[in-house]
Amino acid sequence: MESVSIRTGLLVIVALAMFVLIVGCSDDAPTTPDQDEKGTIIIDQTSRTLSGAGWILTGPQNETGSYDTTLTDMPVGVYGLAWNAVSGYLTPSSVPQTLNAAETIIFNGTYTEDSDPPEGFVAIPAGIFMMGSPADEPLRASDETQHQVALTMAFYMLSTEVTNQQYAEMAQWAYDQDPPLVTATTASLRDALDGSTQELLDLDISDWCKISFDGGTFTVDSGKEDHPVAAVTWYGAVAYCEWLSLREGLPRAYDHTTWQCNGNAPYAAIGYRLPTEAEWEYTCRAGTQTPFNTGSCLDAGTEANYNGNYPYTGCPTGSYAGLTVPVGSYPANTFDLYNMHGNVWEWCNDWYGGDYSGDDVTDPVGPSTGSNRMIRGGGLFNYAQSCRSAFRPNNVPSEGGQSVGFRPVRSPL
Repeated sequence: MESVSIRTGLLVIVALAMFVLIVGCSDDAPTTPDQDEKGTIIIDQTSRTLSGAGWILTGPQNETGSYDTTLTDMPVGVYGLAWNAVSGYLTPSSVPQTLNAAETIIFNGTYTEDSDPPEGFVAIPAGIFMMGSPADEPLRASDETQHQVALTMAFYMLSTEVTNQQYAEMAQWAYDQDPPLVTATTASLRDALDGSTQELLDLDISDWCKISFDGGTFTVDSGKEDHPVAAVTWYGAVAYCEWLSLREGLPRAYDHTTWQCNGNAPYAAIGYRLPTEAEWEYTCRAGTQTPFNTGSCLDAGTEANYNGNYPYTGCPTGSYAGLTVPVGSYPANTFDLYNMHGNVWEWCNDWYGGDYSGDDVTDPVGPSTGSNRMIRGGGLFNYAQSCRSAFRPNNVPSEGGQSVGFRPVRSPL
């Protein structure tokens, strides 16, 4: 009997052990938190000496602070960071980021002194916007895939297109330098920087180019002084930016051998330059997401200069001037920029590279090489659909075209 009791006791012990094991493996059993479900957030601020240059971090764990900081053991998830406004400085923008387990994310912020814009320029703040067109926008093109773009640096942009008078005066300045920065005949204005001989302006297209050269002097046709310069090549638009930089004692932004802007880092260029395609659309939209910065329609004659016989879908017809109008005609958008739709196309810095990837991007620069450069905004001959904020045509950089102009930008010093 004793041996039976022992066996029975052993069976009870085994059964209890199995019960404990089963209970311990059940889904309801308490677990120890995974210490790897944390990450690190680095906040890198410039300038670090500004009083009041603090920040607010929001997300799974909220934090506030100032200057450079490293936050460890932060819960994973999506974080956003807002920089404090500091008097006399442009406030940096920031893009939300996702912190994954055992990873590090970095929020960079550069406070740039908010000096007075150059004459005729307006200050454009850094910001985030949706570039491209939504899938249901009428008459959209296939290369307008909508995506989020963050522009982290403020900049200045000329409030109007460059005029015939402005271009002629700067061409004269470049011609009068010793040695000259350009060469000129009655037929053509050409570059002379870095050994370049690219044509800048086709002077013998009398129907479109309103600037003439004779006897060492550039002149503008009477009555066309404040109209936008046309028939200017991409190289001619770049050259104008270079002349502005040189005249003001700033470093040139472009190499006239490779024609790259600041080594393909245009946002960091100090001198004048052409806007990137992203900067152009951002400034054209000025906070809007409609086909035009005026809304769903663009009225020819009161809002823009284009062929009003061909209005946008569902919109009324309008006038058709068939000629350029003075810059500054029609109301400005909320960034105080005029004629972002119509009048003349505007050269951008970027090569054309086909459709966007659709991914969210920060400070995009476009392809590193290509055959055609971007033009934006539509011109006086075009239908309304070509004047849309998202429309993305391109042109051979050595061809000015009948109605192609530009407006320069510059980073704050």
